[in-house]
Amino acid sequence: MKKNNKKTLLVVSADGNTITNFRLDFLKSFIELGFRVIAIAPEISSSELKKLDKNNISFIKLPFERKGSNPIELVSSCYKLYKKTIEISPDLIFSYNHKAVVLASIAGYFAGVKKIFCMITGTGHIFHDNAFKHRVRRLLAIIIFKLALIRNKKVFFQNSDDVRLFKYYKLVKDTQVRIINGSGVNLDFFKETPLPEGLVFLTAARLIESKGLREFAEAYKEFSKDYPNSKAYIVGSEDKHDDSIPLNEIKEWNLKYGVEYLGFYKDIRQAIDLCSVYVLLSYNEGTPRSVLEAMSMGRPILTTDTSGCRETVISGENGFLAKVKNIEDTKSKMEEFVNKEIRSKLGRKSKRICIEKYDVHKVNEVLLKEMNIL
Repeated sequence: MKKNNKKTLLVVSADGNTITNFRLDFLKSFIELGFRVIAIAPEISSSELKKLDKNNISFIKLPFERKGSNPIELVSSCYKLYKKTIEISPDLIFSYNHKAVVLASIAGYFAGVKKIFCMITGTGHIFHDNAFKHRVRRLLAIIIFKLALIRNKKVFFQNSDDVRLFKYYKLVKDTQVRIINGSGVNLDFFKETPLPEGLVFLTAARLIESKGLREFAEAYKEFSKDYPNSKAYIVGSEDKHDDSIPLNEIKEWNLKYGVEYLGFYKDIRQAIDLCSVYVLLSYNEGTPRSVLEAMSMGRPILTTDTSGCRETVISGENGFLAKVKNIEDTKSKMEEFVNKEIRSKLGRKSKRICIEKYDVHKVNEVLLKEMNIL
């Protein structure tokens, strides 16, 4: 497939829509440096594909399961990606999402690609849940990750907790590890906007248990008894996942908990505009992109004291940290946002932290330097 002298970057993801939502600025940096950029994923929406086309990024649809560790499917998908990688003959590979990291690392190695990089964007419940089925999956995941990650020149992490976990299982070497400040956020796109007058909590996430949606709803039910004029919203889409929450159940939470489901917002800025406090009560994350977007728009943050999330909040300065899966503590932290002047102060600090730490251009510059592109 290589027909010119341009260097080629191959990007592999398990979800094509995240390429534009989370990595577009990163890929545009390569385009500006004269690279040919090709993205591979199992699927992508037509609107996101148009964004790639507009930015001269080629897309190849390569079907593989987004999740799962079925050995037959893994070998089959890896072989398909290997053949495609041989055809493309990239100079370097960058992958993210666990499944994509495994496939791209192994396929790239056997295709003879010398510069392979990946990003670990979180560890998921397999590494944290001690239920029997997850312990079995964890053992298999450790074996597969060891085979894959050793092929990478550098493995980028978004928080130190994940680094410690991967080192504990001997999945990476010290020389491979680099920690970066998440995926960054485009400060020009997520501009600061005024906070609403009233107290409005909002969480935007996939409709799964591990995003803490149930804890959010139950904590707000108790909170609203003392503050009946406040509001709480959930925004997000259904997701095929082990711990999915049925959409019909979410819609019933307005009557059950007083939390209104607003559906899916294509432009998340419109949802963030509605709230005076942004909430994410995840059980664990890499670095939550939605929190960074809310911070960039000047929102105070209520999130959990867990990997990835705790990095975004300086408690008492731009928000507060609640204990994971703790409804009583979450309700208590909600009370910290009752005063409007405090909300405004916390929100301004969120914006400053974003400018200093999470500007996407600064984050991408670090990545490019670590990959020896700059």
